Amino acid sequence: MGQIMRIVLDVNVWISALLWGGLPSQFLHLSRQHKIIIFISESLLEELEITLQRNKFKNQLNKRNHTVEYLIAITQGFSQKCPNIYLNVPELRDSKDNHILATALSANAEVLITGDQDLLVLNNFQDIKIMKPTDFLNFYFPVNDKN
Repeated sequence: MGQIMRIVLDVNVWISALLWGGLPSQFLHLSRQHKIIIFISESLLEELEITLQRNKFKNQLNKRNHTVEYLIAITQGFSQKCPNIYLNVPELRDSKDNHILATALSANAEVLITGDQDLLVLNNFQDIKIMKPTDFLNFYFPVNDKN
């Protein structure tokens, strides 16, 4: 794998990485090590910000002593902006997912990482693989020791 992989993380993966760490935070490490480039569009960033403001994340934000603004700044630091493009994918089960596919397309991403079944069911979209975080990491960046 000579060149750096271009990927897009769905909002659910960003939230796991930012608020809980764990497996999804490996994407941030890979980005820092220049093994992947994470792309984000304005619409995806907006969705992340709106989602982080939900009540159900308040406790975790407080526990980690983070503000939504801080996490958005972190997200921007780990990702590269790609243009918003409009896309309508009739075969999508949830039309709200159009913009995540649009982001992946706009970024010319190789892989879209998500935990969303509505997206995972597609497997592939215009040559962009759609994978769960674990599947992606096991396939492209297998870890021998569990550090």
